[in-house]
Amino acid sequence: MKQHRLDILGLQETIKQDFSTAELRSLECGGQFAWNWLPADGHSGGLLLGFRDECFEVGSWKKGTFFLSATVFQRKTRLKWCFFLVYGPADHRRTDEFLVELEREVLAAPFPIVVGGDFNLIRTAGDKSNDNICWPRVRRFNEAIASMALRELCRVGARFTWTNRQLNPIRCALDRVLVSPAWEAAFPLCSLTAVTRIGSDHTPLPVGRW
Repeated sequence: MKQHRLDILGLQETIKQDFSTAELRSLECGGQFAWNWLPADGHSGGLLLGFRDECFEVGSWKKGTFFLSATVFQRKTRLKWCFFLVYGPADHRRTDEFLVELEREVLAAPFPIVVGGDFNLIRTAGDKSNDNICWPRVRRFNEAIASMALRELCRVGARFTWTNRQLNPIRCALDRVLVSPAWEAAFPLCSLTAVTRIGSDHTPLPVGRW
């Protein structure tokens, strides 16, 4: 957060039921944030989402099974838009439940849309380092993106965003950011970078120039 001076922070797999004020304040750099979170389900999952008060006014929050969203007013541009932080189920028996929920909420949103997070899904063969691919699941994911009329932001940097960190590792691009045409028109110069980090099995994806 210090390196990139993030105005929005979205974390997945917090594995926490709640956060103390001291914990949240320790994450802030250069100003207070408005925070909300989705509790973990036992020892898995959990989402944390925050917006820098200096840059955003949060109008409302919404929590689902697989997402945490906020409608925000961006002070600099004077635009309202919706941000969805998602964590797709690793249990692919629930993939359709996840995509149905996301489609319903995105299509009902009244403002430009950003959807980011760990989808636990791939879109192409190039998103995985081996050829063990469930093509019906790939098609279902791409169909859902098309039904929501979203486009994936192009990513530079690391090719894959997750590894199982084994001796012969599997690598996948599971993390991504999707945007609506209206949001992209408002921020045509936005960029997405996969930043290599040591210690996590996921790669951070800071969005810049928006």
